[in-house]
Amino acid sequence: MSGEWQKFDLGGAGLQAANLRLSRLLRKRAVAWGLLLLFPAGAHGWYLREPLTGTTFPALALAAAAGFTGDWPYFLWPALGGLTLLLIRDILTLENRIVACNKKLRTSVYLSQGAAAPPGYRGRFGASDNPGNEQPASRIPTFAEQETLLREIAARKRENRGKSQ
Repeated sequence: MSGEWQKFDLGGAGLQAANLRLSRLLRKRAVAWGLLLLFPAGAHGWYLREPLTGTTFPALALAAAAGFTGDWPYFLWPALGGLTLLLIRDILTLENRIVACNKKLRTSVYLSQGAAAPPGYRGRFGASDNPGNEQPASRIPTFAEQETLLREIAARKRENRGKSQ
């Protein structure tokens, strides 16, 4: 299916609007893996909304560059070791972190939809878990029961009209 549906602006707080907003926000695997190639800049960390990763990589890269240009091996080797360890960790955990980031985005988009529950709402409960001895909500009448009820109401109205004349 083409991406034409993503160009519509439905606005409002409906499910379609939420899905459109979510499709724009979700992090793509290919982009995250491509940005991992720029690991000294920490671009993949910022893409996945991980500020610690986004700042640690550049800090270590700057320390390694300072150690290399200043001929300070006590900066160079620990910084290169840290970069290597973090890169290995990111290669091994990137898929799970993409999924976790997308899950956070999905949760925030869907929970921001619509109005909150009415005051005092406690969710559904049955007779067995009825707090405070309150009567549980009756079930919704079936279509046939609703038709019968409407016929009875109409018959009562006809009787009342006949009596009043």
